[in-house]
Amino acid sequence: MAMGMEGKRLAETRFLTVVDTYAGFCQVCQNPRVVARMAVAGWEHHGTICSQCLNALADEVQRRGKGQADETTSKMRRDEAALVAIVEGNGSGHARAPQRN
Repeated sequence: MAMGMEGKRLAETRFLTVVDTYAGFCQVCQNPRVVARMAVAGWEHHGTICSQCLNALADEVQRRGKGQADETTSKMRRDEAALVAIVEGNGSGHARAPQRN
């Protein structure tokens, strides 16, 4: 499917961009550090963050992603168990009567 000009431009635009770096105060930890002025696509304001806080955010993303993956795996296992119970039962929680040939 062909992508329109607007869609192509949006796909090529980076969501988060480092505008510049300088000695200043991190907006997350409030400590004096070398910080990056970050631009977010579609937002006119820039934020400043130090590398330590940016690393902490990256770790948080990984931790939450792992938690979601574990939760999804757990849910799939529960769904599989429920499906087996339904297939082995009659759908109302009662075992099926043995089939006669």
